[in-house]
Amino acid sequence: MNRCGVTISILLLIILLFSLISCDQGIEPKPISEPTGFSGELTFIGNWPSGIKRTHLVVFKNPLLSESDFNVLNLKYVSEQIPNETQILAYSTLDPSIIPEEGFLNPGIYSYIAVAQSKSEEVSLNRSDWFVAGLYFSFGDSTNPGKIVITEGEILENINIVCDFNNPPPQPPGGN
Repeated sequence: MNRCGVTISILLLIILLFSLISCDQGIEPKPISEPTGFSGELTFIGNWPSGIKRTHLVVFKNPLLSESDFNVLNLKYVSEQIPNETQILAYSTLDPSIIPEEGFLNPGIYSYIAVAQSKSEEVSLNRSDWFVAGLYFSFGDSTNPGKIVITEGEILENINIVCDFNNPPPQPPGGN
């Protein structure tokens, strides 16, 4: 074999070894994540307050212990607008939403799940523009907001919220 043939053979051997070491599983696509989230029913009792312009299901990662906790980094889910005068609404966080854009929540602990209403036509992140009409409570404890834990690929069911306009839940700090 001449010198050129030996050089090409060595070069091909190096390329083959490099591709075997660096390719692992080639260019196969990333695994598809399973949807993660929760579903339930929203029940509205009593007459809707006058002047309501926006109603949404909202989910915060951390509890709302101060006005500063009401922020875009803590807000993890906002449903599309719930029509006024709704009485019962089956929902899922897999339904179209404003936040998150990818359509489902990340696995994790969520500490504040509520139905929030506003008399402002514009979507606002000012805490004073919103009031809580209904709050998720776990295990029948109506004194503390319920937390949920979602694992990868899990859709929790029966995360139900009652919005009793005659008996609203405690409001988080910073509201009217």
